[in-house]
Amino acid sequence: MGTASTPQHQAPLWRRLLWFAALWIGSVVSLGAVAFVLRAWLKAG
Repeated sequence: MGTASTPQHQAPLWRRLLWFAALWIGSVVSLGAVAFVLRAWLKAG
């Protein structure tokens, strides 16, 4: 059962960095969307 901790094939560095950048951009966009909604909600109230 130790095969899960030692992957046979690892993605190239550029692909891992692309995934990291995509996750970072997605989190920044979602945080901005939440801030926009909260700001609009507080101004309306």
